[in-house]
Amino acid sequence: MGKHSLKQVHQGSTSPRISKALTFSRNQYPVYRLLGHDCRGIALTVAIVTICTASLFAQLGDDPEMKSACAKYAETPLPAEALAVAAPKRWPFCNSYKFYGGKNAPVDYEAARKCAWSERLASQAGLEPLYLFGRAFGGSAMLTLLYSNGQGVEKNIPLAIRFACESGWAPGQVDGYVEQLEVAKGRRPSSDSTFRFCDGLPGSFMEDYCEHYDAQQADQTRSSALKDLSSPWSEPQRKALAALEEAQLVYSEAHAKGELGTAGASRTTQQLRAQQSLRNSFLAAVRAFEASSPPTPPATSAAQAGAELDRVYTKAVGDAEAARNNPDAPLAEDLQTAQDAWLKYRDAWLAFAKLRYPSIDPDSLLALLTRDRIATLQGKPCEYDPDTSDCSEQDTQPPRPLP
Repeated sequence: MGKHSLKQVHQGSTSPRISKALTFSRNQYPVYRLLGHDCRGIALTVAIVTICTASLFAQLGDDPEMKSACAKYAETPLPAEALAVAAPKRWPFCNSYKFYGGKNAPVDYEAARKCAWSERLASQAGLEPLYLFGRAFGGSAMLTLLYSNGQGVEKNIPLAIRFACESGWAPGQVDGYVEQLEVAKGRRPSSDSTFRFCDGLPGSFMEDYCEHYDAQQADQTRSSALKDLSSPWSEPQRKALAALEEAQLVYSEAHAKGELGTAGASRTTQQLRAQQSLRNSFLAAVRAFEASSPPTPPATSAAQAGAELDRVYTKAVGDAEAARNNPDAPLAEDLQTAQDAWLKYRDAWLAFAKLRYPSIDPDSLLALLTRDRIATLQGKPCEYDPDTSDCSEQDTQPPRPLP
């Protein structure tokens, strides 16, 4: 077995390029967007900090088409509870979107609404910090969702449109939302009529934030599925699964951040999709093992797979070093970070399988995990086409050994 597949590699001495700087912590997402003007090249973390938030949203209210579409709804009466909310002196940080989506807690539309009233007033008072994610989905934006869908309140489309116009989203998007909601006024409610801000936004300013929000929801759904799946297991097995899940989260983030080498405005979308692909595959693998139908082991031995991984990894690092002056190429140290994370993920898999699936041959599982890593390293990220909101088939990642 090669040195990169059996033991930790040593930390390199190269320093990252400034143009590649991107804060990326555990349980966070690689979210940034080339926004134009003074925001070019600014990296946004999960907090999505940007120095141009205020100037950008200030520009949105000057669009004549948006003003025309919104004018007739500007005086729609507010409910009594809105008038009773005290004006905040600082940004509330209650994060209504978390109550709405049930992040780390049950869905609570009432709590989301009460929080959104405070967020709305704070936004109108100019108290919003450089914290764009909560701002984008909170306040008037959140109230739009609640009142358009009748979630925790009586459905009120005119009021929802008023809030959509206040939301601070791009003028073209607001115009589209107003049109969509006006159509909804005369439509009988159905199971597929739920209004969502993130529907139909390819190529827009808010696309990255919608991708981020969807990824958060998907993470929570997978975590709940694993918790339900493991509830009847022994305590040591559950602890081993928790350690494996944590290692997988770190590995998938490191891969998405450092190994794609993608460029352009769709980079965030590609990173998130690569991250989510690995996480979906992990859940599918656990389910397959639980169903007594694990993936077919590769024909090669673990030693052979390890030697091949060494060759593939060494070539990838060499290519990265040769392209160090290319700001869109992966950094060698980022590849190393992802490889280190994979080694811990691999070891966690082997430890978990020893407890939960003792009949599985460890050498076969090691070969399977190693082949999966090789396929991930060799796979190209999809070439995202903003006109079709899709990836071209020839550039998607190749089939991987794990499901």
